[in-house]
Amino acid sequence: MWISCRIKTDSHILNEASFRLLKLPESNIRVGTVTDREFQLSIRAIDIDGIPERSQVHHAHHVIKAFLIALNVAALGMFYWSVDPWVHPVLALTDDLENSNPRAGALIATPDYTFETLKALEESEVQNAVIIFGVLARERSLDLEAEYSKGLLLLRMNFYDINFRRESFSCFYRALEHFVASRLLKVKKLKNELRDLQRGVSQLGASSELVNELREVYATRSSQVAHSQILPRDITFDEVMKAKVFLDFVMHKTFKAEGERLLEERRHA
Repeated sequence: MWISCRIKTDSHILNEASFRLLKLPESNIRVGTVTDREFQLSIRAIDIDGIPERSQVHHAHHVIKAFLIALNVAALGMFYWSVDPWVHPVLALTDDLENSNPRAGALIATPDYTFETLKALEESEVQNAVIIFGVLARERSLDLEAEYSKGLLLLRMNFYDINFRRESFSCFYRALEHFVASRLLKVKKLKNELRDLQRGVSQLGASSELVNELREVYATRSSQVAHSQILPRDITFDEVMKAKVFLDFVMHKTFKAEGERLLEERRHA
């Protein structure tokens, strides 16, 4: 049995050739029906007698989620579930208060962001996604996956005239801060958030220009500190994406290196 999900991108132009690795017959993760902005991601279900179908669907969901995150990280782009779990107002309409001619109406708003330029997805980015997925799938804690997934969902979600960019930014920033503290600096808590974040990113070989850009992300985070007298300012799509890209960068560098080490150990085993 195969369990599939449509994946869409707003940041890349897709092509069949870039997914060559995931079209091989022996792959348990398969890509098909590729268009310029969407593709179908299929997962081979667990082939063990006695496992109920609902458990296989549950497992496939986690595999799809982990691979989707890995592809975002590898390509530094925007990939998401094509069928969005939308949140929108649903209203009842009638001709009068006696409930004549009842019908339902929904106020559905689509995200208003656009990428200035679209990049062709490269085969090397898909290969890196597979490597990163191999490490991400081994994670014992689901906290990183949860924060990343919430960030993606909230970034695209609208309740008609209400957006959730502020909450999306917080998800990506929290994940970035925790990743740098626990995995790069190996401390329980950052003493000086900006300085320690910059130190962690520097350890991964980031340029001085990239390290300095963390000031903008930190300034955005500081603007959201809750005060009873002052409402936090709105956050733009670009500000959310900047936090996401920094998270993608640290995850990419860390997980790819770990994945390549595991592959090397397997070759020598």
